[in-house]
Amino acid sequence: MRAPQPRAWMLTLMILFSVALGAFLGTAFQRPGVTLAQSATRTVSTTVSKTEALSAAEAMESAFVRVAEEVSPAVVTIYARRNVSRPSLRFEIPDDIPFPFDFRRGGRTLEPVPIPTRGVGSGVIVRSDGYILTNDHVVAGAERVEVVLSDGRRLEGKVLRDYRSDIAVVKVNATGLPTARLGDSDTVRVGQWAIALGSPFDKQNSMTVGVVSALGRREAIGSIMQGQRYYPNLIQTDASINPGNSGGPLLNIRGEVIGINTAIESPTGSFAGIGFAVPINTARFVMEQLITRGKVVRGFFGVMPADVTPEDAQRLKVKQGALITSVTEGSPAAQAGIQVEDVVVEYNGKPVKGEVDFRDMVARTEPGTVVPVKVVRNGREITLRVKVGEAPDVEEQMRQREQPQESGRKLGISIERLTPDLAERYKLPRSTQGVVITEVVPGSAADDAGLAVGDVILQVDGQRVTTVDEVHRIVSGHKSGDSIIFIVRSNTDEGAITRRVRVEVP
Repeated sequence: MRAPQPRAWMLTLMILFSVALGAFLGTAFQRPGVTLAQSATRTVSTTVSKTEALSAAEAMESAFVRVAEEVSPAVVTIYARRNVSRPSLRFEIPDDIPFPFDFRRGGRTLEPVPIPTRGVGSGVIVRSDGYILTNDHVVAGAERVEVVLSDGRRLEGKVLRDYRSDIAVVKVNATGLPTARLGDSDTVRVGQWAIALGSPFDKQNSMTVGVVSALGRREAIGSIMQGQRYYPNLIQTDASINPGNSGGPLLNIRGEVIGINTAIESPTGSFAGIGFAVPINTARFVMEQLITRGKVVRGFFGVMPADVTPEDAQRLKVKQGALITSVTEGSPAAQAGIQVEDVVVEYNGKPVKGEVDFRDMVARTEPGTVVPVKVVRNGREITLRVKVGEAPDVEEQMRQREQPQESGRKLGISIERLTPDLAERYKLPRSTQGVVITEVVPGSAADDAGLAVGDVILQVDGQRVTTVDEVHRIVSGHKSGDSIIFIVRSNTDEGAITRRVRVEVP
């Protein structure tokens, strides 16, 4: 990656922009030649020539042109080719219907046939020897990845993925490629320019401009094909982002990458003014591990943190930090003596601002490292030493989920033990524990009975359940035609309710 270069023109640009803004505000509300009184004896003229105003506007325009010219060569289009199996089609044709020829024999069932599909996304070259940064959802499940460079070359790509962050690295066999400079997303502020580059709707090297609308957005975003992901810390922008922009860079006015365009919030599927990007500091951490290790290794504490609310701050006598709402038995945090209601205010010598800050610090700590953690407990500061563990492999957990037990299949549900991420995703209270429904098959027995994604299973057939195995054990003891009574907690527009649901075993 190229090192940042001094930009003398940038200072000039900002000065000219300030002049133009002042000129506009002055002339917009006054007639030419009219002045505002600054004091009883002094006046300042706000009349600016059209030439000066135009020069300032052209300087601003040049800034965007420079960004496009500098970064566009490093932006690529990514085509991910997948084989999607369509469901079986079964034709039950009565024997007494006359046809002029017999096509029934061996022809009533059409087996699933893999149908090739092609998805399109974007990426940005971050190393001249062929490393490209993009979104995991752009390349997930692809049997073949093709990268189209800005000069038209088409190259085969090899993929390294990280599901949890939705970041992937694509490696192509090339050298001397143009690269984009990576910025520092920790310095991004609301109101700064935001520039998106990519291939929306396969329109290569398209550029849109907006501002940074918000920081630290937490979103659960999903697709039909790939399920739902939880993003704990996103940059929000109104720079236009559309399907095909995913994986492309979000830039500042200096042409530095501050995020990887990831998703939009829209009732139609097209841009509606709200787009999201993964901060580049997160993407860089993931990218470096994928390149050097082939996978991402994260630190693990075994706690569920939350932001400190104003009420918490007053009650616990703290200004900021991460409030511990649960501690897993036997975890590194439990072994070190961290307790529920502790507020982590300092981690390895650095202040902790909130939940996301704390999660990032832990995740980026090498497993096995012993770190000092300062907590506030009952109004007193205590320093504990925690040996950081290694976070579970999300991909392995997903593979296990993709092999549901027979009891779940026959009812048409998938269930999981509640984790901090799942509690956040389904907007459940901090204290909620147990088993949550993560999938309901349309038309299944569970769907017909009214069970829904996000329902927390409290009881099955009168027995309180807190683990996935307990649910499966009870359900597997029933045969076709039996009824199973579920007591579930559901979130509604009116608040949380407890429901009794009867499911008929098919």
